[in-house]
Amino acid sequence: MTKHYESDPYGLAKLAKSAQMQKAMTGIANAGLAGARAIAPVASGRYRDSLEVEQATVRAGWRKEERAAARIKATVPYASAVERRNKVLSKIASIIESGG
Repeated sequence: MTKHYESDPYGLAKLAKSAQMQKAMTGIANAGLAGARAIAPVASGRYRDSLEVEQATVRAGWRKEERAAARIKATVPYASAVERRNKVLSKIASIIESGG
């Protein structure tokens, strides 16, 4: 028995910005958040405690279509300095992108 697959670009675009996809992206980001908190440096704990997940959308693909996304961010004013030294979010992003 053979099967035939036909791509449905409109259906895929709809899926990419659906509530279910947003939930999946947020779930992945929350898992990453736990990892980021685990490896964050803790002097006062303010950096670690400022890490949070934010729902978002991005434009991607060759048609630059809107897609569901989520991001992990640190909200303390010195977050960029901590990131430059420790690469917390960079490390977590690499793990997420590799499927780990």
